[in-house]
Amino acid sequence: MADRHDVVSGPFTATLIRIKAAQLCRRTDFSRSDRDDLTQGMLLYLLEKAHLFDPARGNIEAFVTSALDSWVAMELRFRGRQKRRGDYEAISLEGTLVECDGDAVPLRSVLGQADRQRRNQSAPVSQFDAAGVAEAVKAVMETLTPEDRDLLRLVAEHGKSAAAREWSRRSGGPVSRRQIQNALERLRARFEAAGFGTA
Repeated sequence: MADRHDVVSGPFTATLIRIKAAQLCRRTDFSRSDRDDLTQGMLLYLLEKAHLFDPARGNIEAFVTSALDSWVAMELRFRGRQKRRGDYEAISLEGTLVECDGDAVPLRSVLGQADRQRRNQSAPVSQFDAAGVAEAVKAVMETLTPEDRDLLRLVAEHGKSAAAREWSRRSGGPVSRRQIQNALERLRARFEAAGFGTA
């Protein structure tokens, strides 16, 4: 049975912190250099809140997910307040000139692909992030029934309509796209509880 020690040191916690730190680092108000600070901040918050965990009232995954969602929301509010203080000044990428090879050129012309991706919140997933996500997906998949895993595979490979036809054939009775959609929404909630699809 999970205890308060698992709130901070359990494998679910480590994986979820990695995912949330990576998600935050892809936002424009964070950078990859913030990863360690974000990770430490989440761990410290969980240490402070671990005494509130009661195994008799819920599972460790739900507690950790809720606590980290709260921390992320607080961190984003804090960052928003920092921006609104007036210490930040917007500059024009076209009108701001910088020196490059002895010439004055628009700031836009010296920004690289990584800068544009970060500005548009479209930074590519690094190998480290991809490995963490793959590990987290595998962990969630292992908690699903064989039928649920088979359903996800069918939908991914053939779409909802084809999955409904195949399940109808297997069960000997009609299975509608709506039933498939309901099953997918139930499974989506499982993945969201593990940190996917959140900030």
